[in-house]
Amino acid sequence: MLDKYGIIEERIKERAQQLWQEAGSPEGGKDSFLKQAQQDINAQEAKLDKEIAQTFPASDPPSSTVVTGTTGDNSAVETKPGGDA
Repeated sequence: MLDKYGIIEERIKERAQQLWQEAGSPEGGKDSFLKQAQQDINAQEAKLDKEIAQTFPASDPPSSTVVTGTTGDNSAVETKPGGDA
């Protein structure tokens, strides 16, 4: 089973193969295709990271609401005179 980096390496190799074939399968130049493929995959990853980051809430949801009252606060429970709840 591949880890995250193994998957990215496989994507880079596949992209380099694609670029090489699109260029007419020339002799040599393997490093330039790998470099271009790495740049392409890194750009895709950065774009996805940015898109995903925009889907998360800016902060945690509030710890209290009008319905539940403040967390840890028993003010929602009405007390009777004399101290009994």
